[in-house]
Amino acid sequence: MKYNIINRSTVLLVLVFCALNLFAQISGGERHPFGSQSVIINDNWFYLEKDSEQIPTESDNDYEKIALPHTWNAQDVLETKDYRRAGSWYRKYLTFSKEQLDQRQYLKFNAAGQQAKVYLNGEELIHHIGGYSAFICELTGKLKPGKNKIDVWVSNADSRNIAPRSGDFNFYGGLYRSVELISSPKLTISKKYFASSGVRVWSEKVSADLADLHISARVDNGTNKRSKIEIIAIVQDKMGHVVSTGKSRSKVNPGTTELVKVAMTDVVNPSLWSPEHPELYQVKIELHSKGQLLDEVVVNHGFRWYEFTADKGFFLNGKAYKLKGLNRHQDNYGEGNAVSLEHHLRDIKLIKELGVNWLRLAHYQQDDYVLQLCDKMGILVWEEIPYVNKTSFEPEFEQNLQSMMKDLINQHFNHSCIILWGMGNEVWMGDRGDGKANIYDIVKNLNDLVHSEDPVRKTVFVNGDNNRPIDFKVYEIPDVFGYNLYRGWYGTHYNTFTERVNELHAMMPNKPLIISEFGAGSDVRVHTENPLRQDFSIEYQNNFLESHLNQIDKIDWLCGVNWWSFADFGAAHRGDTKPHINQKGLVTFDRHKKDIFYLLKSKWSKEPVLYLETPTWEERGGDANKVYRVFTNMNEVELFHNGKSLGKQTNGFKWNVVLTKGINKLKAIGVNSDLVKEHGFELFYDNTVSEYTVKASGESVENPASFLIDRNPETFWCAKGDCFVELDLQRIRLVNGLKIQFYNLAKTSYKLKIQGSVDGENWKELFSGTSNKNAQIESFIFSKQEEIRYLKVEGSGNNLNDVNNYREISPILSFEKQEKNLYEKVGAGE
Repeated sequence: MKYNIINRSTVLLVLVFCALNLFAQISGGERHPFGSQSVIINDNWFYLEKDSEQIPTESDNDYEKIALPHTWNAQDVLETKDYRRAGSWYRKYLTFSKEQLDQRQYLKFNAAGQQAKVYLNGEELIHHIGGYSAFICELTGKLKPGKNKIDVWVSNADSRNIAPRSGDFNFYGGLYRSVELISSPKLTISKKYFASSGVRVWSEKVSADLADLHISARVDNGTNKRSKIEIIAIVQDKMGHVVSTGKSRSKVNPGTTELVKVAMTDVVNPSLWSPEHPELYQVKIELHSKGQLLDEVVVNHGFRWYEFTADKGFFLNGKAYKLKGLNRHQDNYGEGNAVSLEHHLRDIKLIKELGVNWLRLAHYQQDDYVLQLCDKMGILVWEEIPYVNKTSFEPEFEQNLQSMMKDLINQHFNHSCIILWGMGNEVWMGDRGDGKANIYDIVKNLNDLVHSEDPVRKTVFVNGDNNRPIDFKVYEIPDVFGYNLYRGWYGTHYNTFTERVNELHAMMPNKPLIISEFGAGSDVRVHTENPLRQDFSIEYQNNFLESHLNQIDKIDWLCGVNWWSFADFGAAHRGDTKPHINQKGLVTFDRHKKDIFYLLKSKWSKEPVLYLETPTWEERGGDANKVYRVFTNMNEVELFHNGKSLGKQTNGFKWNVVLTKGINKLKAIGVNSDLVKEHGFELFYDNTVSEYTVKASGESVENPASFLIDRNPETFWCAKGDCFVELDLQRIRLVNGLKIQFYNLAKTSYKLKIQGSVDGENWKELFSGTSNKNAQIESFIFSKQEEIRYLKVEGSGNNLNDVNNYREISPILSFEKQEKNLYEKVGAGE
């Protein structure tokens, strides 16, 4: 059968590609009377959470029965920053007949985080380093007829010699991608060369008139005789027409692998691949011996050429082409990185819907299926190894980086969507003493390795918002340089973005530049009429993106940009409004679209977009005069409030709306010639609505706790004896203190204890004492800034009696952290 490039079951593969109407299905799990056969073996595994490197002696009954993909960190990363980073064991039984043992047998693991050892019947077969690439081990000659036991040790424990050492994302453990059982004839196209398909297909000279084609195949001879072989390659367009052929004969000695190069005829007037027209040709590479077809690999190939320039930007197929893209992490809420094929498909379809033309796969090698989708759906790709932040200067660390790069290039070489190989992200550096960075040689060696492995694609290296790679000469090494600029989020104002980009260009005038990350966080629960930096409001994120897009459109020489990020993702160490999650996504961690999704789509997509901001703001208070805007690329939009037209607009798309008490209905109608779209929602308005909620252990009908947040200084809450008031800020916020307006008569002082909590269950004391009897309004400033959601004020009366009387209560908030965590410092360029 054809070699399984897809790494997924046939049934699911057919369903997906039929749905996408994609041609030239790459081989799946179907069986043929010849060649290699691949079967996904994700069912009937056993899992034991035991942190030992010795094969467990426990019985199967002590294990948990599971199916792959699997991670032990699906839940704990959502609950604590100290998630489990240790070892665990997997077990599976495989049964073989004597006839099956006449063939070669392999196990291919498509990933294991972050290192793994595989044992067959107690014998170690392989120790794989790296949590994101595939690896393969041959079972041939070691199997016995009947039942065989596979034990797999996997560990995501921190190791000085394995990247990533640190990063603003989770390092999940487990067998989180599929495992394949592969069988092949003894004379076969190699399965063992870096767990790749064993073949390479590439083009070095491409134009609209003519394209060359290079093909090589590694032939692995497992027989005991020297074998004469022939490699035949056939290239077909999407209509099935043969456009190029080639063949090559060779002899392969027993027990060796021979690299066979095939001379191909040029392709005349090729249909060029681009994100707008992802034209793919099907390349069949066949292995023949003694007139018999033994093995076959099928690759989809796109003809395209491109260029990164420092002064004119990026060019695709000879035309100027601004790269407009995103960054993507692979994990999903509640699943970690043990995600399904449908998850990847959903992500790529959403990304394509936005009008994105390129994608950075951050910060590690992702599932091969993602690259297949990008090939077929038309998305240019930058893929990278997980060299992030920390460096260990032992030789093993650099050796492992190079091994990861070889895995990445060899396993994903045949994906025409890939144009850049990434060598590192925000790697910390210092002067080694001669004016160059202490990581200079590591990056230089990686760059040389990439160019020796891949004759076509370019290299890229990324830094945060500082000048160290310029000062220490690192920027000179890669073909392209990337900068992560979070202007307006971690520091300064987003209006300084253009100034900083031009400054970098002036310091690196001959280096093509990409803004590899820019972004701001948001929480769909958070809204404000006065958005500020790091307030996590939907409105600030929208303003941030809109300003950046306007600036980016005016920088013609800039090669491209990547918003950070496509989706919210796991970052267990974070404590923002949603703890343990990085919230800079266009969609939430569970893939619900935020407002910003539609804003970006209205700017980048050719598909008509109409979206009225913002349906998640369901209750509003304060002044009745509001501003509503529509994200659209349509010619004309009309806004209606409670059925009444507020006028039509052809640009700007902002309306002043006077809300009425109670239910308000808003609807936008957009028109493009004969096309009409509409979007709207209902919201409740009351000028007394607060963004917080409050409850008390005691209250009266005349003086309820709700009076504490009604913005009316004449009303007050009243209760006798020991009691408390609890304020829910609706999300985790940065709180510097609490302001209380007392019902203060005759210079009354109140006995208080103020506590704070993240979850409403575990409380921390922030203040204990008495109020100032000479002040009606008093601010209680905490000893340090707190990241909390709940505030509780416990009272026991005053100096005159046992009555607690408060008029208003409000938190003293900040949108600037007094103590930045490590990754906020990195983002700010510190």
